[in-house]
Amino acid sequence: MVENFTSGLTEALVARLILLANHVLSSEPVAMQKLQPFAGRQIVVTVTSTASNTPWLKPLAALLPPQTRLTITRAGLFELSEAGQEPSGPGLTIDIDVPPPLSALQLLIRRERPPVNIGGDAALAEAASWLMKNLRWDIEDDLARWLGTTPSQVLKTVGGQVKAAFSRWRPGTTSR
Repeated sequence: MVENFTSGLTEALVARLILLANHVLSSEPVAMQKLQPFAGRQIVVTVTSTASNTPWLKPLAALLPPQTRLTITRAGLFELSEAGQEPSGPGLTIDIDVPPPLSALQLLIRRERPPVNIGGDAALAEAASWLMKNLRWDIEDDLARWLGTTPSQVLKTVGGQVKAAFSRWRPGTTSR
């Protein structure tokens, strides 16, 4: 029963992450243009986590999909590949090593990414590398569309203060 729950939760998480990736891609037409020549090809994303070795983090690590197959659409976006779907050309493998939550949060605050290994078609790997280096989600712009400019600026300020507090905090140190 628990496996069915985590499996369904993982599928929902993957679907939302693909929607988020497509949202970020569609906000940057150059990014979509970089992917369009590779329409029909697949990207296999494998996620591993050292958190799965920590007993109290095992439930969290179980939510990470072990492998996700994405197909690049003609529009330059991603869709989940169907079982047995054959790619139209050489694809790409991306292996991501997700650190434990605290380390992942620190990477996020520093705007760094976890260790990533890319293999496969060189041209597609170059496009994927460009996307990882250059695409950023403009959260403030999205919040401004939903809440208005002033609330989104207030949230950005609060978020900046939280980020500053986290970047000053180091595990194992005490405040004086």
